[in-house]
Amino acid sequence: MLTTRQENILKCIVEEYTKTAQPVGSKFIMESPLIDASSATIRNECVILEKQGYLEKEHTSSGRIPSTMGYRYYVDNLMDSKNIDDIKNRIEGLFANRNMSINDILDQTGKILSEMTNLTTVVVGPNIEQESLKKIELLPISNDRAVVVFVLSNGHVENKIFVTNEDFSISDLKISIELFNDRLENTKINEIEKKFDLIRPILEQQVKHYEMILKQFANALTSIVKPAYTTHGMQYMLQNPEYNNPERIKQIVKFIENISPFDYFQKQQSKEKENKVSVQIGKETGFNNDDVALLSTTYSVDNIQEGGIALVGPKRLEYDKVYEILEWLSDKIKEVYNK
Repeated sequence: MLTTRQENILKCIVEEYTKTAQPVGSKFIMESPLIDASSATIRNECVILEKQGYLEKEHTSSGRIPSTMGYRYYVDNLMDSKNIDDIKNRIEGLFANRNMSINDILDQTGKILSEMTNLTTVVVGPNIEQESLKKIELLPISNDRAVVVFVLSNGHVENKIFVTNEDFSISDLKISIELFNDRLENTKINEIEKKFDLIRPILEQQVKHYEMILKQFANALTSIVKPAYTTHGMQYMLQNPEYNNPERIKQIVKFIENISPFDYFQKQQSKEKENKVSVQIGKETGFNNDDVALLSTTYSVDNIQEGGIALVGPKRLEYDKVYEILEWLSDKIKEVYNK
């Protein structure tokens, strides 16, 4: 464990380097209201922190920057609470809009978080396998095309375009949907295909090419079940000096495209059951470039775990602010969707 003075020096360096991306020297540290020590004492403490692995020295400067170990100590022991009212106010407005689905709310939340943190946001939408089918509606748009609307128990609505041909008509779709509504109402999404076996003999008597229709509906349901995955703010990530060459850019884009906030959160929860937010720094993320950090949380709807949200940036991101945002967002979703 570090001394109070060493903690204050580390805190000062982490927070200043986060703002400037420049090494922090003893002169700046000495001016901090947290630290009452001479320049020589501060330099000596920095040498100790460097030897212990909390700081690194830049070859081109006399100042220090935090190491991955230093950031981890800061996150675990030194973060202060941040005022995030400006972000909360914008996101509160989304939750107040009862015409928006949770998918839409989280998508817009991701955009807001990226804009206001200058980080990349990854949102994995609800896993709706446990939701039930409320009804299916048919909206013909031409002689050979129709929109089929799937309405789920959580209010989620999915629209799928069906194209008819010489094998089946809009009329065949209408007959099929009437039967589906009669036999599949309140059936869980992941159980519908099993029920198709019971529906098949009935549909066979009413529609000539019933197998083709069943296949199209099965494909539509499969695409609905797949969780939505969106990213926002990739441009902010690429503006950081840490990613200033094409190879690094390629690596970080590939990393972000494969992020699963849910997986990261599960790994962290096995170690720390109490935390609502998971924090991975440097190679803890599994990324082979040490200069990246990821904070994530998961959310549930009706007490069933659904998806996750992650914010990704360079190691020098504002951990205190981002942690507070995700913790509040986790509580907000719980308040609105788990009554």
